[in-house]
This record gives sequence, structure tokens and C-alpha cells, in this order.
Amino acid sequence: MRNKARWILLVLLAVLALALVACDGDGYDRQEDPAPTQAAAAPGTFTTVDVRQAHDALSNGNDAIIVDVRTAQEWAQTGVPVGATLIPLDEIAQRAGELPQDRPIYLICNSGNRSRVAADALVERGFTSVYNVDGGIQAWLRAELPTEPYTP
Repeated sequence: MRNKARWILLVLLAVLALALVACDGDGYDRQEDPAPTQAAAAPGTFTTVDVRQAHDALSNGNDAIIVDVRTAQEWAQTGVPVGATLIPLDEIAQRAGELPQDRPIYLICNSGNRSRVAADALVERGFTSVYNVDGGIQAWLRAELPTEPYTP
């Protein structure tokens, strides 16, 4: 009986560990980046920043824009950062031409994973001032930063 209880405990711990690693809320595998930084990214890369850094950059008049790459359903559930350009991740490659290459672009999703994919896509298309917002809209909301409603 004692061995059976240990076995059950080990299985439960393994399932819990897998759930914590695999489920981050947006369906994409999470790959860890170095700690967020405000330093400029090397050519051909992007920089990961926290939500406060993104909000400050968007608020201080430096022509930065924020692109929300979540789905319309997600936009409707949580709202979007004020003034965000809305381009779902599956459209980012085709619609990259709608974005200015001479302005800083901050990308946000639910948790920071899809925006990382979008950042890679923009860098591959020649964008040089690209930022991934770490923690996504979930961190944005926890920080009580401004959002506006989205209605389809």
C-alpha cells in the first residue's frame, strides 16, 4: 500500500510539472529569453521589454506603436492596449507592409510567446526597431495599464 501511494504521488507530481511547463495560455511553446532590457537589440534581432517599459515608450511621444497579435475573440475578452494596431499573428507576415519600418514597434499577445514569433517575422522582413512585450496582455492588465474595449 505504501509503494502504491508513492507511485500515485510521483505520477501526480509528473502531471503537475508537465501542466506547468506546457500550459501558458496561448498555445505556443515558451522559450526563455534573457532578462528584459532596454538596450538596443543587435541587428537582425528584437528586444524583450516589460510592460512598463513598453507603456513608457508608447507614452513619451517617440512615435512608437503597439501591435496586438492576439485573435479578435481575445481582444473582445480583455480589451486592447490604448491605440493598438490589431493584426493577428497568422496575418503578420502578409500585413507587415502596413507597419512603418522607421518607427519602434512593440508587439503584445496574451503572455509574450506569440508576440515573440511576430517579432521574429518582422525582423526577417527588415524591421530594425522591434520589441516583444514580456508577459503580454496578462502582465499589462496586472500592471493596471490602460486598455480600450474591442468590439468586432
